[in-house]
Amino acid sequence: MYLSNRYSYSVIGDVHGCIDEFKLLLIADGFKIDKDGLIRNLSNKSIILLGDFVDKANDKKLTETIEFLYKNYYYLNRESQRLYLIRGNHEEMVYRYITNKIELNSKTIEEKRKYYNTSYLLEKNPTLKSKFLDLYKNSYIWLKYTYGDNFSVSMTHAPCMETYLTQDREIAHKNMIKSASRSKNRGVSLDILLSYLIDEAKDNNHYHIFGHLSQPNIRKYKNKICIDTSAIYGNSLTSAFIEKDKIRYSSIPFQNMQTPATQNYNILFNF
Repeated sequence: MYLSNRYSYSVIGDVHGCIDEFKLLLIADGFKIDKDGLIRNLSNKSIILLGDFVDKANDKKLTETIEFLYKNYYYLNRESQRLYLIRGNHEEMVYRYITNKIELNSKTIEEKRKYYNTSYLLEKNPTLKSKFLDLYKNSYIWLKYTYGDNFSVSMTHAPCMETYLTQDREIAHKNMIKSASRSKNRGVSLDILLSYLIDEAKDNNHYHIFGHLSQPNIRKYKNKICIDTSAIYGNSLTSAFIEKDKIRYSSIPFQNMQTPATQNYNILFNF
């Protein structure tokens, strides 16, 4: 979907149930949150989540995240769309598990337990499940912002080859939602596994912003930018704020309101 350049956009990386950090990041980007949990002070600003707002956090924080997004999705979009959700691989897999689109066997049950804990939460909470399914249904695979001929930002959850970027084909959708699996290619550096990012990077202002790869900081090479700065792993939650033909960044450190997940970083653009 193509976005209007009449608005500025706060593009937020992988939340993964880090609701406290998410709210603080919105405030840092100039929004207000009232006593009822509604996002205010939009003026000309809109919000984009890059996907993976579920999983890895505890049930309480996941519940708070889904409830907050659901309430504000319908509040902010009541007249014109001001809150956009991009679908991540975790939303996709949770959807498939809770709608019985995955055959359960020892392998898929173990993957569900290990990676997609939101599935269990939704299976025992029908009301929350309904809200998640509504958010899933209203999510986009890609968004694109253009300001003049010399500045644009394409946004997807996962990095992908340019041949797939902003394309509406099934194979393109799959590649924009999830890139090659790091867990299935352990020991392979991201710069080798996703070598197309380096090969296709250009020195121009037509950017591709994505998340998905859980990095220790913003990773940027030419016009390729990863803003998943590993909030759920105890690091920070980051936004890229797009206004006219400029991008600025904000980050909120992990607030220790829940136990962080753990990981070993595989660094992107590690040169």
